[in-house]
Amino acid sequence: DFGSILFCFWLPSMSPEAFRMAGPGASVSEGQNAPAQPAQQTCRHRLPAGIAAVVLTAAIVVVGIEELGKGHSSPSPPPSPPLRTTTLRPKSTTSIASVDYECVSELDIGEVVNASQKGMAVDDTTFHSCSDRVPGHWPNSPTRLGSLRLFKAWDPNWPEDDRPAAWNKLKVMVQRGKVRVLVGTQITCNETEDDKDWALVRELLALLGPEHVMAIAVGNELELLQFKGEKTVPASCVKEVWEGGYFYRKFVERVEDLNDLKGFEDVRFTSVFGGYVLAGSPFIDIPQAKVLTFLKNVTGVYGDRWIFSLNVYPYFDPNNRLDPNSTTQCQKALEKSLCMDEGCLLPSTTSQMRKSMEKLTSEATQLWLTETGWSYPQAASLPGANSAMAKCKNFSSEIAFRTYYQNFLKWDLTIGKERGPDHAFFFTLRDASNFGVGEHFGLIKDCSSSDCKLQDDGRTPRTPRTPNVEVTWV
Repeated sequence: DFGSILFCFWLPSMSPEAFRMAGPGASVSEGQNAPAQPAQQTCRHRLPAGIAAVVLTAAIVVVGIEELGKGHSSPSPPPSPPLRTTTLRPKSTTSIASVDYECVSELDIGEVVNASQKGMAVDDTTFHSCSDRVPGHWPNSPTRLGSLRLFKAWDPNWPEDDRPAAWNKLKVMVQRGKVRVLVGTQITCNETEDDKDWALVRELLALLGPEHVMAIAVGNELELLQFKGEKTVPASCVKEVWEGGYFYRKFVERVEDLNDLKGFEDVRFTSVFGGYVLAGSPFIDIPQAKVLTFLKNVTGVYGDRWIFSLNVYPYFDPNNRLDPNSTTQCQKALEKSLCMDEGCLLPSTTSQMRKSMEKLTSEATQLWLTETGWSYPQAASLPGANSAMAKCKNFSSEIAFRTYYQNFLKWDLTIGKERGPDHAFFFTLRDASNFGVGEHFGLIKDCSSSDCKLQDDGRTPRTPRTPNVEVTWV
């Protein structure tokens, strides 16, 4: 109707030819004359109705505005902006819907530096009990998580009935966030159980899809089997794993088996080691831990499909000492343990690993830091690893935990002259137990927690950035 009004006001100025091309009711084909019904007659019928429609619409709008004004004493809020899923606590009490789980905090550490090269290790608590509560973003940061490390496909001590749901929830998170996963498989003294574990790994890999699998880790810190105790790991088992060649044999089997799984022919492999392997030159090679022999074999056969992996924990470093003339203070140890600059513990250990790799092979192979983290409160295993640090209250404090995590997020992965790690995983999402011993490396307390462990309590820690910085602990 409004269009008819405009047309009728415009009509008197139109030429007959223009009218034939555009007039109401005109459908003039080439060679035809103007329509039989004049446009002026059309306007006489349509103009009054069009004006009436416009007047009625205006009246409805005015009435509507008046009615809205009666129900609100203040202007209406602007439309909500598009949702950005972060871990920041909403300033209002209105709930915010999100496809991702996020722990809640007002503490914002900021964007993650080199985020594409960093990931999160998934603890047993999260994987078994709440795999649908893996956050889509780094806790206390607006940056999305891009990679995860799974230590296993499933634990035989967990109820089998829980597995399908846990896997499907993990799959949803991984596919929705385009996350890639480092999946682990066990090497123990029981070949039957190891093969069962591998069968589950194959199932999980097929569920996730090759595009979401970054590598397979065969075995974890097997060089430390010798220290588990005769009751847990008999000496005969250690001998079979290393001197008997069981570890290398199973590694080859896993690679060959994966080659037969469609889409996974190019997936890379690794085996995760701890700092103890650096006790030899270039790597330890004793009967109880023939790491150098193993590494020579895999690098020689698999080339750049092999990835070097190392767990580094300054928190457990046995060389940390209490301050001179003190029985409870550890400022010097904190200075070198929390920072990520050249000369600090984590970069120094990484640099040593890179140098050992270069002695073994001249190829520019990949190095991943598969675990690093800090415990708050104190880990139950700290007294056994370093009794001196267990006496220092500040060592396992919230401010130390926050500083280490913040420094990790802001680390550009440089370590000095040597090439830095190609990927690094932070440990971990939630507090969990390690061989029945309680540890508190999680950024979230447990599966029932909606809050992040780190909250904005008004304190800004003075972050020790180099070993020579003077630090005041509050």
